Amino acid sequence: MKKHNGNPNKPAFDAEGYQVNIQDLNGEALPDPARLQFKPFKHGGARSGAGRKPVGRKPVLLRLSPTVIATLRAKAKAEHKTLSAVAEERLVLA
Repeated sequence: MKKHNGNPNKPAFDAEGYQVNIQDLNGEALPDPARLQFKPFKHGGARSGAGRKPVGRKPVLLRLSPTVIATLRAKAKAEHKTLSAVAEERLVLA
């Protein structure tokens, strides 16, 4: 455990709330920011091939009456299908 340096100065903060008179951290001197070298992270972020694979379907916004919506939802629930699958079956043009 490091000893406290017994600094009697109270912390001073600027308008944004950052401490401006800090000299050390727990008795250890702070590094010089001009001499620091920052390395980019090598983990995290987007990965190639990640995410859902495209299935070739496109989203469409339809304005339907409440009775048609209720009928489609009831049919989808009864057949254990998605609302999109039931609507697609009924909209297929032959």
